[in-house]
Order: sequence, then C-alpha cells, then structure tokens
Amino acid sequence: MDTAECYRTVRTRMIEFGAGLTGDQTAAPVPALPAWTVRDTYAHLAGVCAEVLDGKLTGRATDDDTARQVADRADRGLPELCEEWAERGPELEERLAGEKGYRYNLMVFDAWNHEQDVLGALRLPQFRGCPTTPVVAATLTDLLIRAWRKVELAPAVRAVTPTGDWVIGVGEPVATLRTNDFELVRMLSGRRTLSEMAALDWTGDPGEVLDRLHLFTPPAKELGE
Repeated sequence: MDTAECYRTVRTRMIEFGAGLTGDQTAAPVPALPAWTVRDTYAHLAGVCAEVLDGKLTGRATDDDTARQVADRADRGLPELCEEWAERGPELEERLAGEKGYRYNLMVFDAWNHEQDVLGALRLPQFRGCPTTPVVAATLTDLLIRAWRKVELAPAVRAVTPTGDWVIGVGEPVATLRTNDFELVRMLSGRRTLSEMAALDWTGDPGEVLDRLHLFTPPAKELGE
C-alpha cells in the first residue's frame, strides 16, 4: 500500500463512518483534540484538504490554520463536510501518487491520526492492525528522520516495530524502543503522556530524548486508548 492508497482508504472509511453517526456522536468532544468535537475534526480534514489543493496552505498547518478551517465551516453539518472531502480528496490522492507526492505525506499522517482520535473519543475500536498503520508509521518516522538530520539533532534514538527499524537523529542511539506501529505513531504524534512514553519497552535511557519524540504537545491526561 502506498501513501495515495493509504489516504484514500482512510478518507473513504471516515466518510462512510460519518454517514452513520448520531447527533450525539457528532457533537461528542475529542479528548485528543480538546477544543474540537467529532464534527469539528471532520471540518478540519475537509478544510486542510481544500486549502492544500488551492495553495492556501503550503507548509505544516499552525493552530491558527486549523482553527480557520473549522471556523470557515461552522455552518455546515457533517454530511456537507463529508461531501466536500469526497469531492476534493481524489485530487489530493492524485498528487500523492505523483512524482513529488512526498510533499503531501503529512496529509496521510494527519487523516489517519484524526481517524484514531475520533474512534477513541467514541470508544470504538481503532485501526491497530490495519495495512494503513505501517504505512503511516513509515511515513512519520521518515519525516522525523529528515527533520532531525537537517539540524543534526543528537543524540539519536532507535525505534523498532514488526514492520520497521529506524534510527532518528545523529550518532549512536542512546535508547531503543520496541513497540508496534500503532503505539509508535500515537506516541510520535503527541497522543501519549510523557509518563506513558517513558513506560514503554525501552532499552537504554530515553530521558534526554523523550521531550523531542512528539510532533504535538503530549496530553496532560492519558487518553485511555
């Protein structure tokens, strides 16, 4: 499965899933995204897709960007948001499949991660063993490897899952994490508290790198996934 197929799979799943949600589920808060409901999460996913395609958003989205995407769609219900994403999504998948598709890899990670956020909020099974999960794990670790290498960030850390073995950073790893793809992605995306991160299966002392192993601020309280 490549990144274009991964994004299409997640997008299709979420649109089909959204069609069956009740009003209460649509309005449910998402603990991983404290300011958003399930509906707001869909508004962001439709909005970020549209803004990337329209050239309004050319880099990693800031908090202001995501807030704008949600605010711009405040008068739309979930069916309208799903319709927008269904209309715009195929063009993004074409770009992902193109020669410079790597430029849009963050979109794959973003969609998959928010899918797990929504499922977790509704206390429904998340996609732990799905073929999309190792694709996202490889995509996210590659992004971090490139970012750490660019600024020669040391020390390095090693992450090992059943589908991959990655060294993030410069030099010899000070610690090795053995986990599964789902936990790796959720940790790296800031969905695990620092205590949860430290309690994972580490060899060596990860203390000096833990605070760099997340793209977003870790939650103060466990999400209970």
